[in-house]
Amino acid sequence: MHRNPRLSALNSWLVAGAPGADGFGEINAEIGRRLRTTDLPVDFFGVYKTLMHPELPGRFDYWTETGGPKMSRLTPRQLKESNRWIGTPGQVCSKTGRMLLYTFGDNPEFDGRPDMKALRERGYAQSLCLPLHSRYTPDLNVAVAMTKAEGGFTSDQIEALRSLQAQIARVTEGFVLHESTIAVLSTYVGRDAGARVLTGNIRRGDSENIPSVVLFIDLESFTQFSNQATPEDTIGFLNRFFSVLDEAVSRNGGEILKFIGDGAMAIFPTPDDRAAQVAAVDGALATLDETRRTMANQLESPSALKFRAALNVGDVHYGNIGSVNRMDFTVVGPTVNLTSRLMDIGASLGKRMVCSEEVIGLIDGVSEDLGKHHFKGFEQPVRVFSLEGYG
Repeated sequence: MHRNPRLSALNSWLVAGAPGADGFGEINAEIGRRLRTTDLPVDFFGVYKTLMHPELPGRFDYWTETGGPKMSRLTPRQLKESNRWIGTPGQVCSKTGRMLLYTFGDNPEFDGRPDMKALRERGYAQSLCLPLHSRYTPDLNVAVAMTKAEGGFTSDQIEALRSLQAQIARVTEGFVLHESTIAVLSTYVGRDAGARVLTGNIRRGDSENIPSVVLFIDLESFTQFSNQATPEDTIGFLNRFFSVLDEAVSRNGGEILKFIGDGAMAIFPTPDDRAAQVAAVDGALATLDETRRTMANQLESPSALKFRAALNVGDVHYGNIGSVNRMDFTVVGPTVNLTSRLMDIGASLGKRMVCSEEVIGLIDGVSEDLGKHHFKGFEQPVRVFSLEGYG
């Protein structure tokens, strides 16, 4: 079996980094397909992986000859508590770091599980779990090969599969590290900034001018709430609010660049084109409306959710700013400064949503002219408008 030329070809393909495959799902499926051509009776092949992802760290890519490639995910809680993972042959293999060979119907530890019963009913006879040892991934990944062949895998077939163990581990490790890097960067610096860092845009001072709608938003009376609530309730509420806000911002073409205490700053980039600018402003307004509606549906007292917002449009300086040892992708410039001042004037005037005259020129609807106001750092007075009828 070791001298099988097709097995050697699969080995060489894995050593080369699985060239030609687009994403790990296709890599996994190609391994399964190639294993079949080596005359190994593999009817199911999959790889369990744990990524550094805040919401969905567990990922299981699997392939069957009849169903093709598929994938399922697990939350942090499911990885720690759910029987979708805890107590499975894969989890036991990952925990012990040792190969696990399970013959269906011959192991009380697994036979009573509903998922194992379902696999047995589908005709699977044996499952081979191989630990994918790695130096750098957060948890031990596991490869799983299952067969419907009567009697399961032979000792030679198991040895052939084990001969690919280290190669599959290296390919999996590379994927996990890459995907984890993307997830961490996107979580902490934003999707666009994360992509820029990955492409080498990490020099201090690297920046560009981009037209953008700038949105500032913060919660009203949050200090009073946080003084009275437990730390767990305070953090829980903020996480829920920011999750809803981030989903709405992303859905409408924007990106949150900063969380600032109980508030956030987001941008909706737009080319220097009036129709695109109108769409960006509409996206920001839709974000506010969706956030308010979603949070109202989740809260026992919807009236308790009140937030202020300010909108402006113009060029912003977007790039790497900071010290030698600590940098941040952010936006600065007069457009950003004015948006911050608009938040302050809105609060002092008792208005929850305000915007600049440039924004008013891009929307249709009712607005209230709040007159011109002098702002620190701006020579000329700025006309401010209320958007109480929006969001």
